[in-house]
Amino acid sequence: MAKGADWTIHETGKMGIPRFDLAGKVAIITGAGSAAGIGFAVARTYAAYGAKLVLADITEGPLQERAAEIREETANAQVVAVCCDVNDAASRENLVNTALETFGQIDILVNIAGVADKNNSLAVDLDEDTWDFVVDIDLKAVFFLSQLVAKHMIQRQRGNIINLGSFTASIASTRLMPYMAAKAGVVQMTRGMALEWGRYNVRVNCICPGYVMSDMTRDALATPGGYEAITRGVPYNRKVSDPMDIAAAALFLACDASDMVDGHALYVDGGRSVE
Repeated sequence: MAKGADWTIHETGKMGIPRFDLAGKVAIITGAGSAAGIGFAVARTYAAYGAKLVLADITEGPLQERAAEIREETANAQVVAVCCDVNDAASRENLVNTALETFGQIDILVNIAGVADKNNSLAVDLDEDTWDFVVDIDLKAVFFLSQLVAKHMIQRQRGNIINLGSFTASIASTRLMPYMAAKAGVVQMTRGMALEWGRYNVRVNCICPGYVMSDMTRDALATPGGYEAITRGVPYNRKVSDPMDIAAAALFLACDASDMVDGHALYVDGGRSVE
């Protein structure tokens, strides 16, 4: 076998059927507190496929509720909820330490926590504080949490990091300037991480959703004509994604079935980005 493939199901020259299985793996998932969010959808999916979970969100109450729901939904699910501000170094360190103290390892990190400009500012009206708030959480925090987890993964010579980008990394939109810039940065940062850490058998990929029905997009989708305007550029089914559509992609990237996928930005947007 090639170096780095000795724990996967694949072997050169032999027939193997890829399996979607996360049994025995430990996953940190940030931004998991919203009942309608991508983070919770990914967490539910990972639990159903056998992963042990460390869920993180800045708001503890909803996070504990999501953890309880997963335990109720999936028998024998092992779930730890950690209140975490991903924009704070000490909070990030506590999250990683809690995962290691609880489960002894980290196999998967899914960086989902993110924000957008709540004021929907045009570029000419955007203030510096708003720019810093969005970019710090959507880009800077993703790097430094990944860096922290990668140090553990490099020591183990294996690991899997999945970042959340956006279709706006390649398709321009109004009133999303700091969000677009941050998500484009995440896509390119993912490539750089994959290049540097691949030699240690640490894979890094990125999912770029289109519009997803979530707390972040609910107001825009609810405006008169909003749903129609947003889905007009989607060639497939003319619809907004469900968080579970993104969770399915996150499952694929987390499993050994995607062992040869590295440094890739996977667009899950119904074809919105093909224009």
